[in-house]
Amino acid sequence: MKADDIAFFRKNKGYERIFKAIRDKYKSIGRIGGVIKLDDLTNSEKVVLSNHFKKDFSKRKSISIDVNKFAETFLNTRFEKYSLIDILESYFDEKMTSKKEDMYQYENEKEKFFNRFLSEYEGTKCWQWLKSVYENKAVGVRTINQRYDNDRMLLKRDIKYVCDALNKLPVYEGQKLRLPVFSSYITRDPHRFDVNTDCGKMFINSLATIFGVNDIKNSEEIAELLYRAGIVIDEISNFVTLKGLLAYSVDECNKVFKAAYECNEVLQVPLYNLSALDMVESPSKKVFVLENPGVFLSVCDFIKKPIPLVCAYGQPRLSLLVLLDMLYKNGTDIYYSGDFDPEGIQIAQRLFKRYPDRFHFWRYDVEDYIKALSDKTLTESRLKMLDKIDTAQLKPLTDKMKILKKTGYQELILDDIIEDVLSII
Repeated sequence: MKADDIAFFRKNKGYERIFKAIRDKYKSIGRIGGVIKLDDLTNSEKVVLSNHFKKDFSKRKSISIDVNKFAETFLNTRFEKYSLIDILESYFDEKMTSKKEDMYQYENEKEKFFNRFLSEYEGTKCWQWLKSVYENKAVGVRTINQRYDNDRMLLKRDIKYVCDALNKLPVYEGQKLRLPVFSSYITRDPHRFDVNTDCGKMFINSLATIFGVNDIKNSEEIAELLYRAGIVIDEISNFVTLKGLLAYSVDECNKVFKAAYECNEVLQVPLYNLSALDMVESPSKKVFVLENPGVFLSVCDFIKKPIPLVCAYGQPRLSLLVLLDMLYKNGTDIYYSGDFDPEGIQIAQRLFKRYPDRFHFWRYDVEDYIKALSDKTLTESRLKMLDKIDTAQLKPLTDKMKILKKTGYQELILDDIIEDVLSII
């Protein structure tokens, strides 16, 4: 359209809502036609409608307009050489398309966007993650799709960073790198993969995808996932408390562990030191893991010899899992005792599934639960957590807990725990 012709419509505010409604109707049905309705007509809209239909609309508050009849009102005017589609496309400065056409174009462009990555990184380690994203199966793919809609250029940059990271994970070289160092190596920014950034979250989700982890619940599971990739975070505050164990670097016994063992002392070992060890050993090929520090220390007080004992501090930290992984690899039987509450039972099941052939549920019989009963009632929401327990050995216990709806605490079976340790060792 000529510039002065389109300027006529743009200067007249009475056309704005009319044209928008016709455009929306076109998107809906894919052609010029149908009926549009306008409520709360403005004075400028009433003037436009009066001029087009040669009727007085000054008293009208709303109107239903036949779009084809509105198109005919341009005949015998200076605009008759233009179709209504010509006018609308010039007015909005865009091609008129239906929703179906828009969706087809959107899906086509999106497919090309992700196909470029599949082609570029074909044959590399990140390709499986890209394929999962393309097939909408990757962990966090919904967020990736949202980012595609919001800012695909920024998404493109971050996908490239994640692909480069997956192709160069330290674990492939048998190394461990701190997250800021690894991030700088890949992106030249030590904070690009911080776990609270969009790029960092995508990286975590990509690791979850390639390692087959469907659900990441907390910071400890994030730390564990990164550790599997050879990337470490929080090496100082993430520690494990233990006694009665020996450790080795190559074939040399760690002097700190050895001194603590010989002096019957408790050690707090940060992940920083734990990661430098090649092996941790229990001389008896058994280790006793207690959920609560009070119970752990009470056992230490009573038994005056270096028994292989570990404190879990509730939810297992990465340092605990790294320690137990090394003990498990060394053929150690793991005895675990915790509180009788849904959270404690879930911890026990999680560890059992991690170490199935060497894990022992320690004091998890119904009789132990009855002896450990407290007056604290479990809420219905917490009781529902027991529905996620699918380990056969725990079913009698969880069934009883659902009936009694009470928690039980390790402290109330402390004497039994001490007796077990003395008899097993």
